Amino acid sequence: MARSSERAIAGGLLLANLAVAGSALFWGTLWWPMRQLAARGVDGPWVAVLTFATPVLFLLPVAFWRRRHFRSGGWLLIGTGLLIGTSSMLYADGVLVGEIVRVLLLFYLMPVWSVLFERLIIGTPVTPTRFGTIALGLVGMVVLMGFENGFPFPRSLGDWFGLASGVCWALGIVLVRLGGPTGAFEKTYAQFAGALLAGLLLMPLILSPVPPFPVNAITDHWLWLLAIAAFWLIPTAGLSLWGAGQLSPVRSALLLMFEVPVGVISSVLLTDEPFGLREMIGGALIVGAAVLDVLLVPQEAEPAKEQKA
Repeated sequence: MARSSERAIAGGLLLANLAVAGSALFWGTLWWPMRQLAARGVDGPWVAVLTFATPVLFLLPVAFWRRRHFRSGGWLLIGTGLLIGTSSMLYADGVLVGEIVRVLLLFYLMPVWSVLFERLIIGTPVTPTRFGTIALGLVGMVVLMGFENGFPFPRSLGDWFGLASGVCWALGIVLVRLGGPTGAFEKTYAQFAGALLAGLLLMPLILSPVPPFPVNAITDHWLWLLAIAAFWLIPTAGLSLWGAGQLSPVRSALLLMFEVPVGVISSVLLTDEPFGLREMIGGALIVGAAVLDVLLVPQEAEPAKEQKA
């Protein structure tokens, strides 16, 4: 019985790892269909809003049918949805208005914030290795930003969106672990709804005055919106949130970093955005911070939490 239980736990952890890593492959190319919509005349902020509005509307009947599960999730589910949804929208807006590689790498400072939030909320000790994680990640950000314009702060709106996206995601994933056995659908739908709300609130920061609602996006490009929802957002968000609920925030952060090579390679092949020595060194330091934390900090096996159907 004990061995059978151990095998079940190991199998659950393997599936959780594969789910998070697999979702990262799709997140790494999410920028491409969104930029295709923008290239067809849809204003950037509306691209991101419509991208998340589509699954919110498409899944609304299911959400209504499962409304009692949403009520059982309580305020933690609402907080998780708002944080991870805001992260998703910041990332989406970031890759539309900024350089893809920079937004990606700044988002993936996430392990630095995960270490801090684990300490503040869960009480996980900050070991010397984890201090090294923070230092390595921040040095990577400094290299990526450079000193041409003074102190190496993010230098564009896209940079700030990428950085803020990682902070929101790290905090949201900690709340996922505190929120109990809420189903993957509820977490996913809360993320989409949170992203939609965040997108509407962020729109004046990107374009002022706010452009009118793009009716042509619905009438002429509805297939693009359905494709983004069906092949990118719905399956990948569900996989990443379900998997992250079974794993530590830092381990989830590392697995999600499969998105980095996917995003970098796809942007180098499909755009003319700069990618040079600075991006390579800064990116290596940022990625190395997460690798250092996971490989050198002992990770205890975590029994899989049941997901309520």
